[in-house]
Amino acid sequence: MSTISQGRRSHRKSRAGCSQCKRRKVKCDETQPHCRNCHRHGVVCSFAGPLTVLSTSQVDLAESPRSISGPESAESGIASTTDQKVPSLPSRPIPPMVNPFPSNLAVFDLELLHHYTTSTCYTLSRSPAVQRIWRDQAPCIGFKMPPVLHAILALSALHLGHSDASRRESCLAHAQMHHGIAVKEMVPLVSSLAQENGEALFIFTSLTCMFSCAKPFKAGDFLVLFERGTLSEWARLFRGTKTVIQSGGENLRTGRLAPIFLNGSYLAAAHLEPQALEHGRPHIWELQEMMQRECPSTLPARAIYQNTLDELARTFGVALRPGAARRLDTADVFRWLLDVSDDYLDLLRQEAPIALIIFGYWCACIRRIEWMWWMEGLSQRLMTQLLSVLDPKYREWLWWPQEIINGSHVASP
Repeated sequence: MSTISQGRRSHRKSRAGCSQCKRRKVKCDETQPHCRNCHRHGVVCSFAGPLTVLSTSQVDLAESPRSISGPESAESGIASTTDQKVPSLPSRPIPPMVNPFPSNLAVFDLELLHHYTTSTCYTLSRSPAVQRIWRDQAPCIGFKMPPVLHAILALSALHLGHSDASRRESCLAHAQMHHGIAVKEMVPLVSSLAQENGEALFIFTSLTCMFSCAKPFKAGDFLVLFERGTLSEWARLFRGTKTVIQSGGENLRTGRLAPIFLNGSYLAAAHLEPQALEHGRPHIWELQEMMQRECPSTLPARAIYQNTLDELARTFGVALRPGAARRLDTADVFRWLLDVSDDYLDLLRQEAPIALIIFGYWCACIRRIEWMWWMEGLSQRLMTQLLSVLDPKYREWLWWPQEIINGSHVASP
């Protein structure tokens, strides 16, 4: 009588196992959409569908012959195959307001991130200290706050398209995609971030302002970021940074973004010097006379316009001063938007002629900072929008700023 030898137990070979089990040379039970081995080790199983870009920890688990496994789920009913208990690695909980960033970035997105850290970040300020913040700290904030990272990629795409005309259309499409995702994901978080993560909200708001300036202009789509596309909406976007700074408190100004605010204080000092007002008044004297003639002193708007003109004179004193020792930065000009009153912005929203004309004069200052790629042509775009809503009888008051913008008039030696 023949006997069956007690040798190696027979088993069915796995010929259609998942890629992870084959790589580790272990038997796959072929359970879909996740085989038991992958489920136990926390590895993304190829049965689940097309693989996306795996994180470093996932790659290590998939390719390591001895993976670290954590506690098993009570619902899965799967026990560990070893008697030795391996402690799970501690994990940092993700705040409930923020979704983990998906690991589905395309190769082109990685190129955009590389372009940002090696090129774009150096174009956002003239200060080396501020450039380092945009290079080092902004991406770190973006890794923890997905909307910020999308905003970084959106601006980088615009810059890459600006630098390489052959890729402009593709880059613009990616810029619009990332910007749309950034805004959609950030809006629900604004109220909580203002109190808990002012750094992320400040970086996001600043990047959004830059994006609004850098986006190429096409007929009929001026200021497409907004519902109505008005000058007032655009101005209030920049005013939003002031609100974020006030909400962030001292911790925002003294934290890792401190060099940005120190640089802003340095630039503000020149704006507040008495000679800035003195040097700027000659550029607005005609505008001053028109305001006094068109707006009697008995009207409440008179004081609003006068304060706005004083701030504009200071800006002209800095932007058009003769013999400037340094090249202008954006903060030299955009400070005016932060200093004007809400009452003036309400008049601008109502498209009051004097408010529009004052804004048109300010556009002449923008022309002085269009050496930055993301500011190119902005003064002309703003003036075009302004003229489309201004009563034609007032247009002659804008001849001087239009000459500055068109380059037919030299404001200073």
